[in-house]
Amino acid sequence: MPLLAPGTRAARNSREWPIAGGRDTGRATLPGVSDGDWFEPLQRVIARRPPVSMLRWVERTLGGGATVVACRRLHGGLTTSVHRLTVEDAGGHRRSVVLKRWIPGSEEARESMIEITAREARTLEQVGIAGIPAPGLLGFTPGGGGRDGEHSAILMTRAPGRIDLTPADPHAWVAEMAATLATIHSADVAARRWTGWVDPSELASPSWTAQPDLWRAAIDAAAQADRDATRHGTFIHGDYQHFNHLWSRSRLRSVIDWTFAARGPAGIDVGHCRLNLAVLHSAELAEDFLAAYEAEVGVRVDPAWDLRALLSYDQAWKRFIPIQVAGRAIIDLTEMDKRVEATMAAALRRL
Repeated sequence: MPLLAPGTRAARNSREWPIAGGRDTGRATLPGVSDGDWFEPLQRVIARRPPVSMLRWVERTLGGGATVVACRRLHGGLTTSVHRLTVEDAGGHRRSVVLKRWIPGSEEARESMIEITAREARTLEQVGIAGIPAPGLLGFTPGGGGRDGEHSAILMTRAPGRIDLTPADPHAWVAEMAATLATIHSADVAARRWTGWVDPSELASPSWTAQPDLWRAAIDAAAQADRDATRHGTFIHGDYQHFNHLWSRSRLRSVIDWTFAARGPAGIDVGHCRLNLAVLHSAELAEDFLAAYEAEVGVRVDPAWDLRALLSYDQAWKRFIPIQVAGRAIIDLTEMDKRVEATMAAALRRL
């Protein structure tokens, strides 16, 4: 039985600001936020309206007398600020575009964001050519221009659909997710080499678990993953999960957020999606997704890479998953650990 029920729609909490006569919010940096306590402070920063200098950059990029007339925050992002902009051209015609900004809090982070911005822009160009359903690239800037130069940004078309975390038919839902992932993995797209979220050699059984032997077995198995999968890898999304899918009429219309695209082991995408399914729904639905994906590609997923992805789970997920859900569903936090560990146990049985 799914563990999610419809909740308050995030759109009800969205605010739309008129731009004419608006006030520039100025620099948005995040000094002094440690790795262990970044969720809430960063959310306060990325919730701010894009500065006027960034909106002027959008207008210059679009050309044709474009004017940004309204701005609405899109909820759910953890490390980027994403807004839907309403733009009016010289003829009075309006359309929506999406602005995604990185707002680092240090010079080191700023340099990293510049690289990430350019990389994602290149990926969007390539996936569009490959026919993968994704937003179209309209422009990008490694600095954003003006005195707000720390705002690396990508400007995209508004992809159709919306995030759906409470599907009417969960099994058809995961089957379509699996089919789309198979399409991504078959694409000939150049990308950086995958580097991974966690290193099994640095992990130990977490103190909170009642099943330390399960974690030790998973860590040992993940450490044996075939290293050739990173050298001769598949094109992978890198963060494939339901928060990055847009749906319309029960069809998956677009895959968003290509920040972590790379060439690496296909099992990482599969395992990351399975982890997110277990976190929000059930281990059974995570197993259904695996079966659907393997049926699509006709190849067995290496459980060692599946486990490598599952091992990225920790107690911080209980803090940031509600931010990503953003009122779109009810979350059962009390059983989250058990659902993830049940998925981990199932992966170990496939070794």
